[in-house]
Amino acid sequence: MSFHPSVYPLCTAIADELHNMRQQLSDLAERLCLDEYFCSRHIESLQAFDALTQQAEESALMLERLSAGIKPQEALSLVRLGKLQMRLREHLDHLVHPQPGE
Repeated sequence: MSFHPSVYPLCTAIADELHNMRQQLSDLAERLCLDEYFCSRHIESLQAFDALTQQAEESALMLERLSAGIKPQEALSLVRLGKLQMRLREHLDHLVHPQPGE
């Protein structure tokens, strides 16, 4: 399964948006961590910020790989977050091998 080259610039643009979102989330979490009281009371929420920044970054890298022409399975194997890789693999498998009646 490969993509038409016309989608590559869109993949790159979406990757740029995700990189930007990751940076904004990271900056926000950093500012929130400056408040020790807030930080101690909301550590789980701050950890969620970290998880979201990692997901955004890995998604951006995945799109960059696809726009560089790397095959989806190979690009997917490079995703470093196991749960994200698993979810994306399920979606890809569903696209490649649709269930009867879909």
